[in-house]
Amino acid sequence: MTATAFETAFDPGPSPESRGPAAERRTAEVIQLAQARRAPRSRPAATAPETLACDIQHAFSHYVSPRLVERLMADPRLLNLGGETRDITVLFADVRGFTTLAEALEDDPQQLARAINAVLSPLSEIVLAHGGTIDKYMGDCVMAFWGAPHDDPDHADHAVAAACAMLGAMPEINARVRRAVSGCFPSMSIGIGVNSGKCVVGNLGCQQRFDYSVLGDPVNVASRLEGLSKSYDVPLLLGQATAQRLRHHNAREIDRICVRGRHGEQAVFTLTPGDRP
Repeated sequence: MTATAFETAFDPGPSPESRGPAAERRTAEVIQLAQARRAPRSRPAATAPETLACDIQHAFSHYVSPRLVERLMADPRLLNLGGETRDITVLFADVRGFTTLAEALEDDPQQLARAINAVLSPLSEIVLAHGGTIDKYMGDCVMAFWGAPHDDPDHADHAVAAACAMLGAMPEINARVRRAVSGCFPSMSIGIGVNSGKCVVGNLGCQQRFDYSVLGDPVNVASRLEGLSKSYDVPLLLGQATAQRLRHHNAREIDRICVRGRHGEQAVFTLTPGDRP
């Protein structure tokens, strides 16, 4: 059987030391031929800037709003690969009651996947609609932040507005889950912790795998507040730094606590009744 150009291009053949100039030229020509046959013919090859723009669009289109993707494509310098210190607001939203549903559906992975998508999809849409960036999903918990990669002087208000929208969306989310899975399950609720402060923001990880993420003490406090919201029987807890930055929402102090892993007390807040959804 005659070898195809693709097969010839990837035939290891003799060792590099035994190849002559003619053989090397022939190998290069065959590789170019194979690449040409696989390349799209409807458009010319992308330039370096176009390739970079496509990479940015692909990487961020699932995590940030379309408006922000356009800004990143126009100015890739907004992405600091080494990380930078930014004043941001971080949100953790944990769905309460989903564990019971997951246990009931553990033998039906398709229904479980539909259920988690019915929960995470609307929560994610709310984050993006309020200009936030989705950091990661941790089971039925969403972590998001505001204030990076673009400047947002109202990042605290935007994060709190997103939190209120999540709380208001829970009846519809429960309805979506009931449509997605069979059986009767208790309604789910949500607990949210929000905190603000200086954090390191950037592409964090290693060369093989990295994420656009945030690190810092405000992140840890936001996570603690999400867990404490259940103890205070309120769906939303705000850190003192977030409450101090709010310009369009009213918060009230409900306690002073010692957050595990931190020295000293800090005030915790929730929204006043008039600001709740």
